Amino acid sequence: MRKVAVVNTFGPKYFPLPVNKVLETVDKYWPNYVETYCYPDDITQQIKLPRTHYFELVKERPTLQEFLNKHKNNPKYNPRINQEGKEKQDFDKDTKIFIYDAIRFSYKVYACVDAYFKTKNKYQQLWYLDADIITFDHIPQEWLEHIMPEDCFTSYLGRPKKGFSETGIYIFNTAHPYAEEYFTRWQEYYDKDKLFNLKGYTDSFVFDAVRIEMEEEGKIKNNDLNDGRFDRYRKSKHPFINSELGTYMDHLKGYHRKAQMTSHKRDLTVKHKHPYWEGLKE
Repeated sequence: MRKVAVVNTFGPKYFPLPVNKVLETVDKYWPNYVETYCYPDDITQQIKLPRTHYFELVKERPTLQEFLNKHKNNPKYNPRINQEGKEKQDFDKDTKIFIYDAIRFSYKVYACVDAYFKTKNKYQQLWYLDADIITFDHIPQEWLEHIMPEDCFTSYLGRPKKGFSETGIYIFNTAHPYAEEYFTRWQEYYDKDKLFNLKGYTDSFVFDAVRIEMEEEGKIKNNDLNDGRFDRYRKSKHPFINSELGTYMDHLKGYHRKAQMTSHKRDLTVKHKHPYWEGLKE
């Protein structure tokens, strides 16, 4: 059996909802050995659960603080500093500026790197879940192993036409012989400011860059869950719920889905059998 750990990070606007729903449903529906490694921006924001552990990310990964100090006052890399007051208070609305928001999305990468080094000798899979992904049914161990094949390094949701992957979720085979090299390279893109040579500065662009580098070097192969096998072809604007991941989870992607606390019925391009999907609003 390949054991699974979960990693999560969230900003203050996500507490208590939707992040409490995310963490509570992992605790309820994932196998009972699963532990969650959680990195809130504000370490005082915690939901007490028996297998959820909290860490202050800038203390665990000091080079993150160096990256933040260097770039947080530059609107080119932190475009949210130009947002109006109400928008800063609310959930981030759908806007194209997010692809240049290096500050906001850097936390995800450093959290995954830190969780990898904390879990690599205990767990063989690491699942990153965004703070708006809820689980609605019990997940069997066999399905977890199916989603992350043993001969691949990562399972992900590719979006080549859009130009970057959907990274509300990453799944890593941490038992892979090149796993440590991947996570080391991933962090180096931030520690050495290499991400600013990419077309966008979110974690998605950096995840793809390192993944493709190592694919081309012949070190890893990867499993694209959005390759058309489940939904015939890449037609969905919401690939998470229209992939096999939608069998057990919903991604409250974007401002309006968070406000509703579910995805919309119009988001579905496949017919899931679970009753959860039958109760969605348009």
